Amino acid sequence: MENLAQKVLQFIVPDSSQWDYWTHTQNLAPVSQAPCIQSFVNYISSHKKEKIFVGGDYDCDGILATTIMVHGLRRLGIEVGYYIPDRIREGYGLHPETVQMAHAKGYTTIITVDNGVKAIDALEKAKSYGMTTIVTDHHEIEEEVPCDILVHPTHMEPIFSTLCGAAVAFECIRALGVVTTYDLELAAIASIGDIMIVKGQTRAIIQQGLQLLNAKAEYHISPLARDRQLNEVNVGFQIVPKLNAVGRLSNLGNVNTVVRYFLCSDRSQLFSFQQQINQLNERRKDLSMQMVKHAKDKCALQEDVLLVSDASYHEGIIGLVAGNLCNAYHKPAIVMTKNQEGYKASMRSPEGFNCMTFLKDFPSYSTFGGHAQAAGFSLSPQDYTAFKKYIHDQIQTFTWEEPDLETLVVLPEELTLSAIQSLDQLRPFGPGFRCPSFELIQPTIESISPIQNGKHVRYVLINGLECMNFNQTEEEKQKSVNQIYSFVGQVQINQFRGKRKPSFIIEKINYIG
Repeated sequence: MENLAQKVLQFIVPDSSQWDYWTHTQNLAPVSQAPCIQSFVNYISSHKKEKIFVGGDYDCDGILATTIMVHGLRRLGIEVGYYIPDRIREGYGLHPETVQMAHAKGYTTIITVDNGVKAIDALEKAKSYGMTTIVTDHHEIEEEVPCDILVHPTHMEPIFSTLCGAAVAFECIRALGVVTTYDLELAAIASIGDIMIVKGQTRAIIQQGLQLLNAKAEYHISPLARDRQLNEVNVGFQIVPKLNAVGRLSNLGNVNTVVRYFLCSDRSQLFSFQQQINQLNERRKDLSMQMVKHAKDKCALQEDVLLVSDASYHEGIIGLVAGNLCNAYHKPAIVMTKNQEGYKASMRSPEGFNCMTFLKDFPSYSTFGGHAQAAGFSLSPQDYTAFKKYIHDQIQTFTWEEPDLETLVVLPEELTLSAIQSLDQLRPFGPGFRCPSFELIQPTIESISPIQNGKHVRYVLINGLECMNFNQTEEEKQKSVNQIYSFVGQVQINQFRGKRKPSFIIEKINYIG
């Protein structure tokens, strides 16, 4: 093992007796023998002549979960239909209206993927029609789920505890004995996209799926990426956002088209699908850039919680804008837009600040959900002023602390091409096994090049290492290069015109004084 890889492993896992697990590719665990999986297999095996409806979700995980479930059931000769709701018009999850539609079309069984544990009204509606309901989901179960079969990681063996929605669907199809390598590749992408803990079966799915993708370019997946060799980083930056973009911009494209794309075997049609996905992603990037610029101009930076509201903001993009503001100013940020029903909002916060705890005591949300660093909610128009006051009052007494960032100090000379490549032996990194941020202390800078009128900056060190600072802050623009104490960031291999060289991506610059 190269010295850099060993340093990283020792940093993450000090106990060397565990290193063997993290340095070897894991085999998939045997098919789950959990009662919920067995019930699923028994039901499907004895109801192959019935029409089955699959209800999905509009993010990367939900799209690929829908694809895997439909793909597998159709291989058994079952008549299967599917539907993913419109993010803006219908919102998340299985709805009673969708159940009514499915029943009217002769479907007798509903299977949810990557959703369902909160769809109480829709499941009760299905029950009233005499339909069989199977919920496959991985989200937290907060109340009893009124369904016939519930397939959930908490009801399976411990090795499956970290599964995303698509990986749960993958295990269902695997138990039916009709799984393909394509299903595994899709489950790997979804596991990366949903930022799952990279342990247990999830680690094996990502490792095995990426190995397959890199051994032979898959004709649905590879055209969505710029790089030929894929790992969890470029999948997360190049493929996942494109799939999420279609769901976000549901007024411009139908997310069900993406499922059709992944199910399509006619290569002559695929190029047209790919163009649509790429165009929507470019539109998403343009909209994000415009909205971020507008929000930065509009928000009151002196406030401890940034709150920006504008009726022109696209509902599917407000979460991205909130995340950008949070990262740029290291403050919790709430971005809102207004529609006919009222206000839709997204909140993002730095590590250490719990959105749900901060927001939970406001009494008048129309909808409310999320987790520690990201929340979404809606308000009636008449509650907006009260909410603004709540935010202002709440932050006066709300205590939080951003945890200290532990860094791994390295020398520029250690960041060679082979040293960075050696980190591949430890992949995938992610929750539960995060690659540390590297720190270059008192870097000797040979040259500085502003890019895009100073939006980005390239620092070249004396040993030739390029350090890129993307989207530098206003504070950084005011600082002198002589005040730089250290660069904190991640390492990667940059490929340009066939040449590969080490690169350092700056996350933070520490200054003297």
